Amino acid sequence: MPSTEPNGLTAQSPANTRTTSRDAHGMRIEASHREDGVVLARVSGEVDLLSAPELRKWIQDEVSPPSGLVLDLDGIGFLGSAGLSVLAELTERSLGERLRWAIVATSRVVLRPLEATGLAAQMPVYAGIEEALGSVRAAD
Repeated sequence: MPSTEPNGLTAQSPANTRTTSRDAHGMRIEASHREDGVVLARVSGEVDLLSAPELRKWIQDEVSPPSGLVLDLDGIGFLGSAGLSVLAELTERSLGERLRWAIVATSRVVLRPLEATGLAAQMPVYAGIEEALGSVRAAD
């Protein structure tokens, strides 16, 4: 049965997997901390000036090497410049800390700003969760 922790996250522990969720300013993050060391986070809603700092904080709090991260962004309805900044910072962090990560994105809402800014060429972007998980696990 899920329980609410003091930081506003909901946690449960089925079969060596910890699941958390966070709602902030029109954005929701649902994450599974998998037994293979990969954190699979489904982000939905709007990633804008209000919610992007929450995404940044969540990543800092929940993901650290040697774990890997897959961000499923297909549930996003809006990706603003503040959200792009968080992704760009994650790219830099992955190089400095050797963090394994990938993005799942098929919607134009996410792909268009990534492509327009040139960030898509710098980030590991995949069309499906299994493909992204495989790339992160293969980086071991």
